[in-house]
Amino acid sequence: MNTIILAGGRSSRMGRNKALMKIGGTRVIDRIAAEFQPISEKIIVIANDPTQYKHLDAVIHEDEPVFTGEGPLAGIFTGLKAAGDGPCLVVACDMPFASAELGCELVSILLKNNRDAVVPVQENRIHPLFAAYDARIAKSVKETLEFAKRSVKALFDRIDVEYFPLKEKTEVVWNMNTMDEYIQAKKIAGGREENDM
Repeated sequence: MNTIILAGGRSSRMGRNKALMKIGGTRVIDRIAAEFQPISEKIIVIANDPTQYKHLDAVIHEDEPVFTGEGPLAGIFTGLKAAGDGPCLVVACDMPFASAELGCELVSILLKNNRDAVVPVQENRIHPLFAAYDARIAKSVKETLEFAKRSVKALFDRIDVEYFPLKEKTEVVWNMNTMDEYIQAKKIAGGREENDM
């Protein structure tokens, strides 16, 4: 399988590039890449400015020009197209605690049940930006964008999605959008590091 990291995005609420912010001394994108590298054939990074990610052992792509600025769905399309075929994990760059363990579970369900996508659900909220997708749906993603639909939920009306309820509340699908959430992420990481000692 391949892992697609969505590193684009304006980060308007945060005011800076979330992928490059540090937690526990490590940039968020480096944390995510390190977590998923061992289980991935390749890491594909979708970025507005590829030069910022040259240090990664990854394939870097910009959004297709026709869909530049169209949000996460455009990044998903670019990533699935780059992957070509097979299962892919999509992970947003603002999810510092995304886990390979859950990722493997989502991909396993995707393959076993022959779904187009498997999306985790926590407390009745879906998490399409940490989910498993089959690259075969790239055409459906493109068609959704061509109909001027930018939401991932609009895509889900066109494909076969399985929703995977998480049994307990976890930071694995938690994302940070504001400076307060960034401070919270650093506290969570600090607690985890202390627990690891």
